Amino acid sequence: MQPPIHQILQQVKSNKKYKSISNEIVLNEIKKYIKKNPNETLNKSMIKEIRKNLHRLYSTYSSKKNKRNKLLEQLKINPNNKGIINQILKTFISANERLEDYQNVYKNIFEITGKPKSIIDLGCGLNPLSFSFMNLNQLNYYAYDIDEEDIKFINDYFNIIKSKGLNGKAQILDVRNQNSVSKLPTSDIIFMFKLIDLIDINNHKTSEELIKILIKKTKFIVASFATKTITRKQMNFPNRKWFELMLNRIKLKFQTFSIKNEIFYVISE
Repeated sequence: MQPPIHQILQQVKSNKKYKSISNEIVLNEIKKYIKKNPNETLNKSMIKEIRKNLHRLYSTYSSKKNKRNKLLEQLKINPNNKGIINQILKTFISANERLEDYQNVYKNIFEITGKPKSIIDLGCGLNPLSFSFMNLNQLNYYAYDIDEEDIKFINDYFNIIKSKGLNGKAQILDVRNQNSVSKLPTSDIIFMFKLIDLIDINNHKTSEELIKILIKKTKFIVASFATKTITRKQMNFPNRKWFELMLNRIKLKFQTFSIKNEIFYVISE
């Protein structure tokens, strides 16, 4: 007999690393586990496996939340201080890795796409704070992720910085839920920075279906992939050949460029 789902949820989120991840996301992982293991009772192995899946989705890129919250208080006093924003970006692994390259990243993207009026950022992390590197006067920015504390933090940032031309809103979204993704607004560009490797586990069908839905809502999708392993070693084949073959198969065009730790695909019809 299966234990009540709410008991499993409580056990999974008793660890502070997973406490702020949206209940909806955690429940989805629990239901997947139960479907694969219908006769299993509540035990340490079950909780460990569910947490492992959640860790892959989020915790690898999690931030130093106490430090960033103090920095955000400083930004409220001085919203013009780009140095504070850079210090916040340094608290999040992926943002910190591209900090020196952000300006070139957006220069390369916008040379292909033109300057956008609206951006959707899926699996955003703290990436919305890189607006200061975009050299845009006005932007509507829709950010989505799975951590409730991150979403609150991003919305607080949007409120502080809105006088600078950034009109933003952050919300919880599981990009593996096709029904939810299909309800996203349209935009000029959709960012998916280092997201696809996190949602594709057994095969690449998840990302293919996601790309097919998203390309109907935007002019350009910008997807990126890490070019170094978790242990910081350079990958032998940093280009994602499977991804390029998939894009060709579904008749989408793409251009690529790279920075130190990341390769970017700018995709269009």
